[in-house]
Amino acid sequence: MKTEISKMILPMAVIAVAVAGAFSSNAMNKNSKVFAPKQGYTHTSPSSACNISNTCSDIGTDFCTVGVEEVRLWGKTNPEATTCNVPLYKQ
Repeated sequence: MKTEISKMILPMAVIAVAVAGAFSSNAMNKNSKVFAPKQGYTHTSPSSACNISNTCSDIGTDFCTVGVEEVRLWGKTNPEATTCNVPLYKQ
């Protein structure tokens, strides 16, 4: 009687562990894609050149800044662009 119960419970336990592992690994893959590093640039006015600075993210809520004065960093729409007007956020 005990062997019949354990023969039924053991496969169900193995399946439960496999399902839990599949869900946890899927969640880790989604979280690893959240950060998208982007080069941040400083500029003092829309007509000034973009000066390379720190790496930021294009995803977030807090603006990416640099220095004591917390100068806001901006990104470019593409590497060849002359203006930097894409908002960037802290990593």
